[in-house]
Amino acid sequence: MSFAERTRRLLAERVPDHPGYVEGILVTGSRVFASGAMFAGLVLALGGGHYAIAAVAAIPYLARLPQLLVPMLVRRRPSATVAQAAAWLERLGLLLAAAAGILRPDGWAVPGFLAGLAVAMLGQSVYDGTMAALHSEASTPETFGHYNAAKSRWASMAGLVLGVLASLAVDATERVGVPAHVARALAIATGVAMHLFVYFALERMRGVAKEHLAARRARGRQTVPTPAFVLPVPGERWALVRFALAWGFATGISLRQGEAMAISILGVSVGAITLLNALLVGAGLLGAKTWGRLADRFGGKGLLSIALVALALDPLWVIAAMLVHPLLLVPSYFLWGVFNSGWNIAQNMTLVRTRGHPADRIRSLTVYNVTFGIAAGVAPLVGGAILELVDAHFSARVSYGTLFVIAAVLRLSAYPLLRKMPAPPAERGRYVGAVVVRAVRRAVRRRAAGRTRAIGRIGASLGSSLLRRERKSKLAA
Repeated sequence: MSFAERTRRLLAERVPDHPGYVEGILVTGSRVFASGAMFAGLVLALGGGHYAIAAVAAIPYLARLPQLLVPMLVRRRPSATVAQAAAWLERLGLLLAAAAGILRPDGWAVPGFLAGLAVAMLGQSVYDGTMAALHSEASTPETFGHYNAAKSRWASMAGLVLGVLASLAVDATERVGVPAHVARALAIATGVAMHLFVYFALERMRGVAKEHLAARRARGRQTVPTPAFVLPVPGERWALVRFALAWGFATGISLRQGEAMAISILGVSVGAITLLNALLVGAGLLGAKTWGRLADRFGGKGLLSIALVALALDPLWVIAAMLVHPLLLVPSYFLWGVFNSGWNIAQNMTLVRTRGHPADRIRSLTVYNVTFGIAAGVAPLVGGAILELVDAHFSARVSYGTLFVIAAVLRLSAYPLLRKMPAPPAERGRYVGAVVVRAVRRAVRRRAAGRTRAIGRIGASLGSSLLRRERKSKLAA
């Protein structure tokens, strides 16, 4: 076999053949450059304080409000068309934010950046809600968990590689004398340039979705029309709203403040923070396949409870990094990436339906996202107020430590509400955890037994060779 043939075969095996995987690679790669860490670093370079950082954390979540309209948009227009329009809105907003960071107009640098960020996050919110429907259209109900896991792995790989490059590029640019606000704004513009290629993946996904729709119609599966806009009704759906409010507030109250603390107190560079965010995205590679298989087998709600407990302990890692050593940020970001990958997969399995009209599939997800966004959008402002209040009487380390302790307590208190949240039939987290632990034990025992047998074979072969040498020496004597 020639080198060219081997190369073609390797590419056919390794390169993703589904456009949804390509879309995940491009979007994740572009958002590593235009990430929350980069936004926070740019605001600090422009002279923003606690409330400016809180606004950077709040805007992406408050921008989820228009997701309530996504089912209506998807019902009137194809999902791919809505996604393309939302993608252009996101790119325009990021370009405006980057321009404000580079030009830095007097008195308007931070407000101009935040306005551009608001436009971008509005488009990103509509895009993400629409893509939840398009991904379910471009896959099959039987393999939806596996599809989400594979997409997450490819996206994590791209985020890890491009995040490392982004961190090196930003730090190198600042070291050669480029102003910090210019270097960080150029990184955001680079993410916009990469995002332009998403158009081609969306066009291919449109074709795959049409093929699957034709196949379902051929099998006689017809969708039942439902109202275009439905709010939760009293009862089980309000349990979904209550959990979204609690978890959103608990997650948002310290959002982006850990990165601001690392930059301002610990002296960590923006490039290093970008590298840690790349580690966060890349950590999704570990366990994504297992998360997907477990979701297909046991359902999503039990996996959500496992991931929630792990994510709730993340603020404690940040406190340890602040009090002990900044290197403890590495396990914080790594564990967040692993369990956040499982959270996203389990959330899709719990809230996104795999049958029916695309608008109906994402109805529960949009209600959750909007409610979560309201709480997570208000919470950073409360967190900023807590920092300002404690800063007036104590040191910065005490104020940040107080905020992170409050965040951990709030996250753990959301667990009982998760158990009451309505979801498709699924095994409990305790049972799923026991199954995983048993599987790990069996794998360890098999490996240990295999190593013991290998050592035994090596010892037997050495013993036989020594006997042969001894016999040869006796014969020679």
